[in-house]
Amino acid sequence: MKDRLIRSVITGAGLSALVMAAAVGNVQAKEFDLSGTSVTIGTAQAQVLNVGTLRMIEMLQGWGADVTRVELPSISGLEAIVADQIEVAARSSDEILTGQSRGVDVVAIGAPISTMHYAVISAPGVDSLMDLKGKAIATSGPGGFNGMLFRYMLSREGLKPEVDVKIVPVGGSSERAAAVMAGQVQATVTYIDNWLAMEEQGANVQLLGYVADLVPGLSSRAVFAEREYLEQNAELATAIACANLEVNAWINTGKDTFVSYVTDNVRGADEKAVQKFYDVAMSVNMFPTDPNALLDTNGYQALADLMYEGGELKEPLDASKFIDSSYLERASGMGCGKM
Repeated sequence: MKDRLIRSVITGAGLSALVMAAAVGNVQAKEFDLSGTSVTIGTAQAQVLNVGTLRMIEMLQGWGADVTRVELPSISGLEAIVADQIEVAARSSDEILTGQSRGVDVVAIGAPISTMHYAVISAPGVDSLMDLKGKAIATSGPGGFNGMLFRYMLSREGLKPEVDVKIVPVGGSSERAAAVMAGQVQATVTYIDNWLAMEEQGANVQLLGYVADLVPGLSSRAVFAEREYLEQNAELATAIACANLEVNAWINTGKDTFVSYVTDNVRGADEKAVQKFYDVAMSVNMFPTDPNALLDTNGYQALADLMYEGGELKEPLDASKFIDSSYLERASGMGCGKM
C-alpha cells in the first residue's frame, strides 16, 4: 500500500513555523514541548480547502514535533490508519463513521473545515435538481460519499437515483467537473474551490447551490485518530487542537494574508478564485474558533443519520461516542484561538 501514498515532510513553506506560531495568536512555541515526538499525518492533496491543515502542521513543527505529511490520493485516512501508515488523519468526517461501523475506534478531536465543502454544479439549462430527471450526474464511484450525498438530495426532491437519473462514475472532484464541461453528464458535486476556479476561468457551467445551504448542518472534515493513540499521546492531541484553533483564528483575521499564503503554497491557485473562496468560507462559518462550533456533535450526528438513511451504515450511530472535544476545550482554556 505504501506505493499508493505520496510522502512529503513540510519544511520551509510560507512563514517559518516559529514565526507563524507567534504571529497567529497568543500561544508561543514554549507552551508545547514536542521535541522527540514523531507523528505521521494523512491529508488530502494540497488545495485551497486544506491550507489550514498545512499551517497546523507548521505549528506542530514549530513546537518541536517531527511531522511527516502523507498525501492520500487513492485511499482514505481510515484505511491508512488501519494499515499503520499514519497515526493521525485530517480527512473527510464520513471516514470516522465508516470506521466506527466496522469496529475501528477512531475519534474526532478537531476539524480543518467545519462546514460542508461541496458545491453542486450543472450544465446550462439545468436550473434545479428537478431538471435532472432523464439526465446524468457524475460521482466518484460506487460507495463514494459525494455520490451518496447527491443521491440523498435527488431523493429528497422526489427523484429516484439510477431510475430517473443516470449515475456515472467518473473520479475525483476535478474529473467530475470536467465531465460536466464536456457534456458527458449534466451535473455533479465538486469542491467549492474547484467550482470557484472554474467560474473565474469562465467555464460553461453554473452553480445550483452550496451543499452547506442545500443540506445544512452536516460535518465536513475532521482531525481523527484511534482513541488509544490519542490517550497515549494526550499532549500531542492537545497541541493539535491548539494549532487547529490558532489557525482558524488566523484565517478569520483577514483575507489578504490568507490569499497570500494560499497563492504561495498551492500550485495553480488563482488569486481571484481564492478571494471568492474566502468570502464563501466566511459566509458559512467554515473556520470557527469556538470549540463547540469547530467540533459540532450535532453535525456529526446529522451526517451519521444521513449515511444510515442512505444505506452507507448498517446501524445508527451515536456521535457523542466518537467526538472528543476535551482537547479543544483544554486548548481553548490555555488561550488557543483567542486573538
